[in-house]
Amino acid sequence: MDHGHRMTNLADFVITEKPSLKNRALNYGDGCFTTMLSKKGHVELLDRHVTRLISDGKKLHILHNKMSVSVNDLKQLIQNFTLNSYEVNKDNAETEWQIVKFIIARGDSDRGYAPSLHSYPVILPSAQNYYPVANRSTCLGLAKMRLVEQPILSGIKHLNRLEQVMAKIELADHTEVDDLVLTNAKGMMIELTSSNIFYCIAGQWHTPCLDKSGVNGVMRQFILDYMQRNHIHCVVNEMDVSALVSAQTAFCCNAVTQIVPVSHFNIDGRCIKFNIQSSALLAQQISLEIAKGVE
Repeated sequence: MDHGHRMTNLADFVITEKPSLKNRALNYGDGCFTTMLSKKGHVELLDRHVTRLISDGKKLHILHNKMSVSVNDLKQLIQNFTLNSYEVNKDNAETEWQIVKFIIARGDSDRGYAPSLHSYPVILPSAQNYYPVANRSTCLGLAKMRLVEQPILSGIKHLNRLEQVMAKIELADHTEVDDLVLTNAKGMMIELTSSNIFYCIAGQWHTPCLDKSGVNGVMRQFILDYMQRNHIHCVVNEMDVSALVSAQTAFCCNAVTQIVPVSHFNIDGRCIKFNIQSSALLAQQISLEIAKGVE
C-alpha cells in the first residue's frame, strides 16, 4: 500500500496517513474512531469494530445513504492495512501484537464549524507495536472530574476526548492507583478513563448505562453478548458509585487489554478489596472465545 500523502480513493473515501491542515478531525474533532488489537496482522473482533465505526459515522452524519460504504469494504481496507503494517515491521519488532487505529473524519473544509454534508470523508489509519502484560490487575480511585451528559453523542467513540485527557491528567496525581472511575454530575458510574467497567454484587453482574454519556466499547458489547449466550444475567443500569463498595468482584475492559480484574477500589480514604479469581476466569474464557474467532 502506498504510504504517500494520498494513498488511494476507495469509493467515497479519501484514505491518507498524513491529513491536511484543513482536516476537520484536526480542527474540530469532527469524526469517530476505533482502536483495534491485531495479532500477526489479523484484527480481533473486526466485525464489531467495523459495525460500530459505520454506525458512529452515520450518527454523526459523516456517512450517509448516498455514499457507497459497506461493512465488507471497510473490513477489507482494515485487513489490508493491518497485514501490510505487520509485514513491514515484523522483522524488526519484538512482538506479534499491534494496536491499529482507524479514524473517520468529515471531509476537509475551510474555517467555520458548518460542514459540507457532501464532502468525501477522510480515513486516517495508523498502527503501533503493542506489548501485552500477562495476569495483570488494576487498582481504581474515584475521579473528581465529572462527565457531562450529552445523549446525542452518548455511546459514540467520537474524537472529542478532552474529558478523558483531563481525567488522565488527574490520574497522574493519584500515584497509588492505576485508573479512575468516572461519574456523571449525579455521581452515577459511567466508565473508567479508557475502559468500561463491570462489577458483581451478591452474584448479580452490573455495568453502567451509557444512554447519556460514555463510550459503548466493542469489548463491552462482546462481554454482554457472551454473558447472554452463557445465561449469565447482567443488569445495565444507573448506579451510584458507592455501589462499588458493596461489590465482591469487578473488572474493566476494552478492545486492547480485553478484561483486567480490579484488585482494589480506593474511595473516601477506604481501600475496598475485590476477589480477582472470578474475573480472571472470565477473562480467560473471553480470551479463548476471541482467539477462536467468535464475534
